[in-house]
Amino acid sequence: MSLMKEGTTIASVPALLYFHDSREACAERGTVLFYHGFGGNKEKIEAHPVSLAQAGFLVISLDAVGHGQRRYPHFTELFNDERWVREPEATEADYLAIVRQTAAEVPQIIDELLFCGCAQPERLGIGGISMGGEITYAAVVNESRLRVATPILGSPEWELPWPESPHRHVERFFPVALFSQAAAADEAVPARYIRAFHEQLTPLYASAPERLCYLEYPDVGHGLSPHLWETSRQRMVAWVERFLKI
Repeated sequence: MSLMKEGTTIASVPALLYFHDSREACAERGTVLFYHGFGGNKEKIEAHPVSLAQAGFLVISLDAVGHGQRRYPHFTELFNDERWVREPEATEADYLAIVRQTAAEVPQIIDELLFCGCAQPERLGIGGISMGGEITYAAVVNESRLRVATPILGSPEWELPWPESPHRHVERFFPVALFSQAAAADEAVPARYIRAFHEQLTPLYASAPERLCYLEYPDVGHGLSPHLWETSRQRMVAWVERFLKI
């Protein structure tokens, strides 16, 4: 069975669709949105969407705001080492604006997917890596139709005290099946933020604790080894299969 890859736009957002057979048949099993990391694009993270598509899902990899086909023309002026040092708060605010705006697009994306038969209301998931993981948490806060979330190396706690930070909205998560993967020595996204968030969530999942999982890889930073990247994909797929697939 061959894997199909199709470029398109959904709610005006550039996207790549991965699926076997037909989009509609895979959507019957489940549709998963997937987001890349900061500075990346929808093509760069292909291994994770492909792994999900090989398991029978319709997977949609999307360009975040300011990235990929809609990359800001002034991206390198906004985000460079010198500005991070000179204007750390302003630069962080520009970064978080990308996370916030991208997550805010998710409801409209889901509306369009449901309308065209590329999603089923009870079979919607989302995941992402690094910044894509942070978009994942924020999207769960914004969109109650999501059933499964699999953020990898992303923080639910934003660096600035913005009220939209997902860690301030723990009540929005249950009963979403949430599986967070973190790296113990992550210099970019400290694991303690993700760990603390799951500790906050634990009592809220008391009636269904199997729907909440936190995994921390020891002695590794933000750049996982090839072996651990493969492990992260396998565990992500197993989680989505458990809680999304018919």
